[in-house]
Amino acid sequence: MTKLKFPRPDLKDKLPSLDGWRALSILIVLLAHSRGTPNFPADWVGSANKILFDGYLGVRFFFVISGFLITYLLLQEHKKNGYVSLKDFYLRRALRILPVYCAFLAVIAALQIFTGFHQSILTWVGNLTFTIDFLPRSSGWVSAHLWSLSVEEQFYLLWPVILLLLIQKRKMIYYLLAIPIVIALVSNLIIWGDYFPPVLRGLFHLHSPLVNFDALAVGCFAAFLMSDYKSQLIGRLENKGKYVAMGIGLLLILMPEYLSDVNALHLIDAIFGNTLAATGFAILLITSILVPQIFKPLNSLPMIQLGLLSYSIYIWQQIFCSNYRVFGWQTSVWWMSFPGWFLPTFIVAIMSYYGLERPLLKLRARFHSK
Repeated sequence: MTKLKFPRPDLKDKLPSLDGWRALSILIVLLAHSRGTPNFPADWVGSANKILFDGYLGVRFFFVISGFLITYLLLQEHKKNGYVSLKDFYLRRALRILPVYCAFLAVIAALQIFTGFHQSILTWVGNLTFTIDFLPRSSGWVSAHLWSLSVEEQFYLLWPVILLLLIQKRKMIYYLLAIPIVIALVSNLIIWGDYFPPVLRGLFHLHSPLVNFDALAVGCFAAFLMSDYKSQLIGRLENKGKYVAMGIGLLLILMPEYLSDVNALHLIDAIFGNTLAATGFAILLITSILVPQIFKPLNSLPMIQLGLLSYSIYIWQQIFCSNYRVFGWQTSVWWMSFPGWFLPTFIVAIMSYYGLERPLLKLRARFHSK
């Protein structure tokens, strides 16, 4: 009998802690999605630990990581070679995202043919064009999570070009990175007050790029800090500095979670909460990369392995935490109930990682400049 093998990480030349943060982020998403599955104990979600069940926060962590890592790698490539190949960048992104993404769409297409599952033509158009983030949540749960991939891909159509045009003009880049943050704050206010006509509803909701580009921009900004001021940051984090940074980061993440419980402060949370959380996480991210020894759990083998699987887990999990009735079934099944739905999610994710992600690693490496 063939044993199920888990991914073995290649730690050479990798920034520490990133896979661990990916693992934590996907765990938050899985816990959040568990709330809608049969047999989930609702009393697990209390005011003290509600951050563990905030799937939107987990996704924003992913946004910050993505903005940071891609920008940092582009800056390192430019520093080594004096140029960056946009063609190679987009080929790497396509090989990273599309194989698993297309496989998922093929599977839900088969489910639509052979089961009672159905999603509208408009939703399919959104899935196939990375524009699902402009559609309302009523477009369907099974592929609704693809909004986050849409936000990322839209951001990366623009960002690398801007980065390369202005790479020698750091101050101008910093000002430009502030623009999506300001847009997000204004958009949050508009959403909070419902200050928009119905025709613009596709732009003003929680999954719109207008209110999510800020997290990616915060990650990009953190990458510039790491690239330009690494030695200064290490000096700041010496002795007690690392604990101060950790405290500030945690405070900025936790504060919005609990501001929403106070009526007088709800508006502050609605406008600034998401950006504060993204900033707090960026502080933790930089600290964990530069001082990984105090983040040992993030760099443990199980967390690294889970982080490697995180993309495949995120893509496939939505099938198993959906309501069984969307597939035309009349009774609940264990693999779509809590905690049973974790098992097929992880099995399919491992198959996806080994069958689709890992075989393309060498091909992707061909498009990294030497």
